[in-house]
Amino acid sequence: MSSHLVNWLTPTKERLTVVTGEKGMFVADTLTADLTFYANGQVHESWDDIAQFGGVTEGDVTRFAIAKPEPLRTEHENFRDAVLGKEADIVTMEQGARVVEVCEAMIESAATGRFVELRN
Repeated sequence: MSSHLVNWLTPTKERLTVVTGEKGMFVADTLTADLTFYANGQVHESWDDIAQFGGVTEGDVTRFAIAKPEPLRTEHENFRDAVLGKEADIVTMEQGARVVEVCEAMIESAATGRFVELRN
């Protein structure tokens, strides 16, 4: 399942990607560079009448320690490396053109209500 909300009206920013699985869910906050895993709980109800209404309970929460380099510095270092011909983790022109192609196909599909096939 996927949900996308764009809101320019509120005074707060929120950039979350949530991936849900059978053992819990990951929440990636791309604004703060945080990654958290919320495990499903293992609580078992002893009262049978309540157990039928049960769902998933909250279990352990794990916040992963990941590197948080300064974004502008990283962007400049990658650009420098690309100019110098070194290995750089940047988007190529081909990758950028492919993203534009996919976006145009999505717009066309939404406007026409039909499937738009892309080349490989």
